[in-house]
Amino acid sequence: MSRKSTKRPAAIVAILLVLQDLPASAQITNNFGDWQATFSGHARTMYESYHGLDFGLGPLDDDDWLHQRIQLGGTLSHGEELKLGAELTWGHMWGKESPLAPPDEDEPDILQAYAEILLPTASDDLRLKAGRQTLYYGSGRLLAAREGANQRLSHDALLLSWQPDKDRRVDAFIASPVRINPGTFDNISEPGDLRLWSLYSVMPLPRTEDIHFDLYYIGLRDDDSIFAPGGGHETRHTIGTRLWSKDGPEILNTEFIAQFGEAGGRDILAGAASLGIGYEFEDLPWHISPQLRADAISGGDEGGTIHTFHPLFQANNYFNEGGFLSPSNLFNLNPLVTLKPEDGLTFTLGVNFQWLASTQDAIYGPPLQKLGTPVPGGNRYLGTAFNASVEWEFAEGTSLFLGYTHHDAGKALTDIGGEDVEYLQGSFRWEF
Repeated sequence: MSRKSTKRPAAIVAILLVLQDLPASAQITNNFGDWQATFSGHARTMYESYHGLDFGLGPLDDDDWLHQRIQLGGTLSHGEELKLGAELTWGHMWGKESPLAPPDEDEPDILQAYAEILLPTASDDLRLKAGRQTLYYGSGRLLAAREGANQRLSHDALLLSWQPDKDRRVDAFIASPVRINPGTFDNISEPGDLRLWSLYSVMPLPRTEDIHFDLYYIGLRDDDSIFAPGGGHETRHTIGTRLWSKDGPEILNTEFIAQFGEAGGRDILAGAASLGIGYEFEDLPWHISPQLRADAISGGDEGGTIHTFHPLFQANNYFNEGGFLSPSNLFNLNPLVTLKPEDGLTFTLGVNFQWLASTQDAIYGPPLQKLGTPVPGGNRYLGTAFNASVEWEFAEGTSLFLGYTHHDAGKALTDIGGEDVEYLQGSFRWEF
């Protein structure tokens, strides 16, 4: 394996230099008669370093890079009846030796460009939003905006939203993810190859004030599926429900998901259960919040029915900041604690214990790619990941984040030549 000399000190200094003399965030709003214009944006500089990239199963062992993202957006509204929105994005990366992925870089392009209208109905609660837009639902377990990558994910979509009050909403949409090309204003979606459709509802649990539940259906059609080699198609249906708490001190984020369909002529039957519970002791120093997260995510692809769970468009840091493993074919147990010594400062410490659900399936890394094939009938233990992070918002809209993850490879990885992996992240974000 090739090894690369580290550039950590220079890269970290580059991040810290931009901290000087930046103003606090601001959102610019102007009124023009019945029209209102709003402008905002953000810039993010991030340094990332991997030692043991892809658990040492890939061609490159060490890699690190610095990337920069800038996004500028605005809306033009006419009362509640009409809103026009647009957001531009640009991103660049320095120092990466691994092949660049599409989200790594982009010349100026359109992240969002949409029109939203209030439909004439008996009540003012039905809206239609058409055009390029970001989609984020629940806690990002299935539909997220790829925040950790240098370029966010957006969709070309038609969305109908009914929201009778602030606690209830039902969305119906059909969408296709936008594929990033490296040139200027050349990002496109390909609905003929990859598309999704959904009915997603959010409402309070009856006879409660703070607990809500989501109930949803998501359909996916992929004409180049990883589960149908040779260019076969996949049609997958996902149904699920999520229970979550809106306000503390109780912490609740629990989800149950089932999937069915077919891929390459084979049936699909998969599922996942995710537990998230905790409590914030608001009267204790540092507002200590112990939490427990756990996941049981199906796997199994030995030639009959496909039991591998598809996480669709999940958040990058599903398990930890390193994001080494995709939420497919594994069990995860994650105790953690957050500490808030003062407003704007949060420490998080945690550990992940992870096992394969099936040794007849692959070990998957994000975004749902096969990292390796475990020993059939062999050890299931993928290892233990130790995580630490600190986030400091030292001025309004201006924050610094540092994260570290060390994954001690288990027998399921070492038996096929895998090794420990170490990840370091430092990022600076300025909203304006």
